[in-house]
Amino acid sequence: MKSPIEIAKELGENGRCICPNFLSKELLHSTSADFDFTRRRGLFSPAGVGRGNDHQIRDVIRNDETFWLDRSNSTPSQSDLLDKCEELQQAFNQTLFMGLTDFSGHYARYAEAGYYKKHRDAFKNSEQSTQAPSRMISLIIYLNADWKSGDGGRLRVFTADSHEDIDPVGGTLVCFLSQDLEHEVLQSHSDRSSFTGWFTR
Repeated sequence: MKSPIEIAKELGENGRCICPNFLSKELLHSTSADFDFTRRRGLFSPAGVGRGNDHQIRDVIRNDETFWLDRSNSTPSQSDLLDKCEELQQAFNQTLFMGLTDFSGHYARYAEAGYYKKHRDAFKNSEQSTQAPSRMISLIIYLNADWKSGDGGRLRVFTADSHEDIDPVGGTLVCFLSQDLEHEVLQSHSDRSSFTGWFTR
């Protein structure tokens, strides 16, 4: 498994980093169980696009459902997950001097036939509200403990002249520069679970 500093260096060199086994088997198991328990409690909501006053539910673009984690009201598994993200934030700031000040993230569930069309998490030189932090680094941690090739739901990331498809294998971390990388979630053929978040400044 790569250390947070190694992840930060790879991100700085390539604009993205893929890290299998970022979560230990124990943390993957406990987080997956927490994910399922949260969903059984009915705490997930349909995901939307846009932020603030521009937020809309548009299932022609995405049709997943999410639950935002709150450090002040988190379960032990959620706290462990947020601790891992805090370690990454410290490594990003130490290695890449990005001045990251905050992190927010949510559980995300794509049911069968779930998808998220090609998009970018942030735009360079876009007008920003003084109340809206800029997304700098996007993060995905997959929670599918028994993902199989036929389950679909791969992450497709686009480069200048090609693309790469990433298997959503449980415990894998994917992070990339939010303003640089276009990506999409290909159609899922089975339930697909993950934790997705953004480091901001």
